[in-house]
Amino acid sequence: MKKLLMLAMLAMMVAIVAACGGGSDSEGTDTSGEESSGETITLKVGHTLADTSHYQEGLEYFKEILAEKTDGRMDVEIFPNGSLGGERDMVEGLQIGSVDLVLTSTGPMSGFVEEITVVDLPFLFRDAEHAHTVLDGEVGQDLLAKLEGIDLKGLAWWENGFRNVTNNTRPVEKPEDLQGLKLRTMENDIHMAAFRELGADPTPMAFTELFTAMQQGVVDGNENPIPVIYSSRFYEVQDYLTMTRHFYNPSILLTSNSFFNNLEPELQTALQEAAVEAGIFEREVVQRMDEEYLNELEEQGMEVIREIDVEPFIEAVQPVYDQYSEVFGQELIDSIKNQ
Repeated sequence: MKKLLMLAMLAMMVAIVAACGGGSDSEGTDTSGEESSGETITLKVGHTLADTSHYQEGLEYFKEILAEKTDGRMDVEIFPNGSLGGERDMVEGLQIGSVDLVLTSTGPMSGFVEEITVVDLPFLFRDAEHAHTVLDGEVGQDLLAKLEGIDLKGLAWWENGFRNVTNNTRPVEKPEDLQGLKLRTMENDIHMAAFRELGADPTPMAFTELFTAMQQGVVDGNENPIPVIYSSRFYEVQDYLTMTRHFYNPSILLTSNSFFNNLEPELQTALQEAAVEAGIFEREVVQRMDEEYLNELEEQGMEVIREIDVEPFIEAVQPVYDQYSEVFGQELIDSIKNQ
C-alpha cells in the first residue's frame, strides 16, 4: 500500500511541476548546444554533507536512474563535503553556470526567495508525513515556482529531516536550558529569531566550518538532523543531544532555468522524473538513518534526551509567528498547519 501511495504521489508531483512551467515548451529555448547534440552530458552536482550522508545516497540513486531514463545520455558527477563551496555559494554558482545542480537545504534560500522559507517556521509540521503532503502538493510546488524569476528551477523537494539540539554544556530539557548557549545555526533569519526567543545565542556559519568551531569551543553546540549529526561525526565533539525536532528541514534539488531550458524535451522530462523519484528514495533513507543512528550516537557516548515537553518551546517561539505572519500571510501558514 505504501509503495502504491508513493507511485501515486510521484505521478501527481511530476504533473504539478509540468503544469507550473517545466520549460520544454518555452519560446526562445536554445537547444542547439551540447545539451541536444546526442553526446553524453555530465552534470556536476554539489552538496555540503559527507560522502556517507543521506544526500550522497540519494544522489547516487539519482545518478543511476537518470542514466537508465536517458539510455546513458546523462551522467552525474557528485561533489560532497562542500568541495564546490557552501550552499549559498553553490546556488549562486547555478546562476552563473559554474555548477549544474545543487542539493541544498532551505537555509540560505531566504537570500534568494524569502517566501520559500515559510517552511522553516518552528514546530510547523507535525511529522514527516505532514511535511511531505504539503511540499508535494500545491503549496510546495507553488513555492518552487517562485524560484523561476531568478533563473533557478526547483526539480524536487528532498529532505534533511527534523533538526535537534546538541551541545557540550548541559542537557536541554526545557527552554531555560538553552539560555546563553552559543549555537551554530544556518544563515536563516527565521532560525536565528526562534533561537533568540528560546534564550540561546544563534551564531550563523558555514556548515563546512562547524566541526572545527565546536571542537575549538567557538560555539557550544549546533542543531541538525540525526543523519547529519552522525555522518559528520559530531559525537566526537558534542556531549548532549536533545530530540527537540524544532524545525523540519526540507531540501531542494536545484538547477538553473537556463540549463534546463537548453535540454531536449525528453531529457527535461527524464531529469524531472529522476529528481522526484530519487527524492522519495532519499526521504526513506532519512527515516532509516533516523532510527539507526540515534542508537549509534548513544553507543558513541552522547547523552540523548529522547522525550521532552515541547509545549513550553512552542509557546516561547510564538513571537516568531507574530512577526512572520506579516511576511508570509496568516492564510498560508494556516493552510500548511491544517493539511
